Amino acid sequence: PTLVTLAAVGVLAVTVRLGDPAARRRTALLACAGAALAGAGAVGLAAAVFTGTAGATVPAAAAYAGGQVLLAVSVRPAGELARPVPETGPGFGLSVWPLGLALVAAVIRLAFLGRVDGVEVYTAVAIGAAVLGQQAVARRDLRRYAARLQDSEAHFREMAHTDALTGLGNRRQLLHALYSDAVGGPPCVLLAIDLDGFKNINDIRGHDVGDAVLVEVAQRLRGNLRPGDLAARLGGDEFAVLMWAGPREAKVVAKRLLDVLAQPYELPAGTVFMSASMGLAGCATADDVETLLRNADLALRFAKQRGKNRVEQYDIAYDHWVRRRTELEHELRGAVERGELMLVYQPVVTLPEGRVTGVEALLRWHHPTLGTVPPDEFIPLAEEAGLIEGLGAFVLHEACHQLARWLADGHELYLAVNVSVRELHTPEYATQVAEALRAHRLAPQRLVVEVTEHAVALDVEQLVSRLVALRDTGVRVALDDFGSGYSSLGQLRTLPVDILKIDRSVLAQPDEAQARFSPPLVDVVVRLGNRLGLDVVAEGITEPGQRRVVEEAGCRFAQGDLFGRALPAERVETLFATAAADIPVQNLGPVDSAREMRQS
Repeated sequence: PTLVTLAAVGVLAVTVRLGDPAARRRTALLACAGAALAGAGAVGLAAAVFTGTAGATVPAAAAYAGGQVLLAVSVRPAGELARPVPETGPGFGLSVWPLGLALVAAVIRLAFLGRVDGVEVYTAVAIGAAVLGQQAVARRDLRRYAARLQDSEAHFREMAHTDALTGLGNRRQLLHALYSDAVGGPPCVLLAIDLDGFKNINDIRGHDVGDAVLVEVAQRLRGNLRPGDLAARLGGDEFAVLMWAGPREAKVVAKRLLDVLAQPYELPAGTVFMSASMGLAGCATADDVETLLRNADLALRFAKQRGKNRVEQYDIAYDHWVRRRTELEHELRGAVERGELMLVYQPVVTLPEGRVTGVEALLRWHHPTLGTVPPDEFIPLAEEAGLIEGLGAFVLHEACHQLARWLADGHELYLAVNVSVRELHTPEYATQVAEALRAHRLAPQRLVVEVTEHAVALDVEQLVSRLVALRDTGVRVALDDFGSGYSSLGQLRTLPVDILKIDRSVLAQPDEAQARFSPPLVDVVVRLGNRLGLDVVAEGITEPGQRRVVEEAGCRFAQGDLFGRALPAERVETLFATAAADIPVQNLGPVDSAREMRQS
C-alpha cells in the first residue's frame, strides 16, 4: 500500500508539473481520488489475505481497480499537454510494479509457507489484467497521438513552404531547393518574374481582383512548366522559377511564359490586361545562392528599364553598371559641399538678328577621380535616390545669384532653370522659388521655370495646380521638349504655360525623306503658339539650314550650338553683345535639357 501511494503521488506530481493551470486542478483531483482508492483497496486486500477474510476481498479489489482507473484517467489529459514521450519509459515501469509485487508476494509465500491460497491468485490475476489493459489503452492512445503529431508536422511543414494564396512554393521552399541542389549541382537557371503594372490593378480594381490575377498567374506558370521545375511566389507580384536546364533552353521556356502571362485575364470582375518582365540568370554565373538571386534580380531590373514585357539574361556588364551607379550615388551626396557642381549657360537668341535675350542654366558635375559625369547619367540617379530636391535648390540659388550680377552689370536678359518631376510634386516648390527671388532681389518675370512635356503628360491634373502656383509667384513657365509626342493639343489649351520650346527632334533631318516634313511641322507649332499667345523657342539648332527653316516659319527665338554652346558664366558674357554665330566657343558637351531632367 505504501508503494501504491508513493506511485500515485509521483504521478500526481508529474501531472501537476506538465499540465496548464486549468487542467492541473482537474488532474490533481482525479489523481488524489485514484491514489486514495488504490491505497485503501491495497490495504483491504492485504488485510483480507493475511486474516483470511474472504468477504472483504471483492470490495477491496474493486476499490483498488477503481483507484487505478481514476489514476489512468488523470494521466491522459496530462499526456496530451506534455511534450512527446517515447513509447517506453519510467511510466511503463511504474504501472507494471503492482503485478511484479503480487508475483513476488506469491513466491515468498510458496517459499516460506508452502502454499498460496485462491484469494492471492485471483488478486494477482486481477491486478495483472488491469495493468495489461491499462498498458494496451495507453499504447493505443500513444500511437494515435504520434500519428496526429506526424500529420500536424507535415501540415505545418507544407504551410511553411507553400504560398497560401496561390498554392505555389514560397521563398523558403525556393531557398531550400537552391541550397540543396542548385549551386554546384546540375545545370539550372533561375528566372525572376515581376508583373508590369500590377499596382495599378490593385489601386483601381481592388485587392480582390489583384488576388484573382495572382492566382491565375500561378495556374499559368504551373501549367506551362516542365516536370521538375519549381515555381514560387516570393511576395506581392514577384515570382520565380527554378528550371533544370541550360540558359539557351531556359530562355525559350521564359519567352513562352512571357507570351502566356501576356494573355488577357478573364475574371468575374472583368477582363484584365497585363504583361510581365523577366530576368534570367544561370546557376553557373554564381558561386553561392545569394549571388544567384542578385544576378536574377539585376537582370529583371534591366528588363524593366528597357521597356518591360521582355526577358533579359544576366550579363557581367550589369555588375559594372551597378557598381558605378552605387559609386555615383555615394559621391553625389556630398558633391555640392565639395564644390564639384557648377552651372553652365546656353544663350537663347532673337531671330533674325541673333541678339542674346536669355540664357538657360544647366548643371554639370566634375569629379576629381570620376571625371566629368554626364547630366543624363547623374540627374536620373538623383531622382531615384531622392537627391534631386537638394540639387534643384542649389541650381535655383546659383542661377538667381548669377542673374542678379548680370542685371547689375546692365545686361537685360532672362534666365531659365529646369525643374524635375519630383520637385514639381513638392507643394513647397512655388514657395521656395518665391523665397529665392526675394533673397536675390529679382523681378519674378526674369525667371523662367522649364518643365518637360513628358513630365506634364504623366500627371496633367496634379501638375497643372503646381504650375498655377508657380505662375502666381510671377515667374514664367516654359513647356520644354514640345513636339516629342507625349501631350495632345487639347492638353496644351489647359496648361498654364507662357513659352513653348520646340523639341530638337522636330528639326532633326536624319535623311532626305524626312527632311521635307520639318518646315511644315515647325510652321504648325509656331502658328499654334502665336494663336495661343505663347512665345516659341526652337531649340537644338546646330546648322544654318535649321536656322533658315525656323526663321521662315516666323519663330522669334532660337537656341542651340549654332548660337552658342553651354559655357561658364564668365565666358557666356562675351555673347551678350555679339551675334553668337560669329564667335568661336569651346564645346563643354552636348545640351539636351529636356533629356537631362527626364525621369528615368
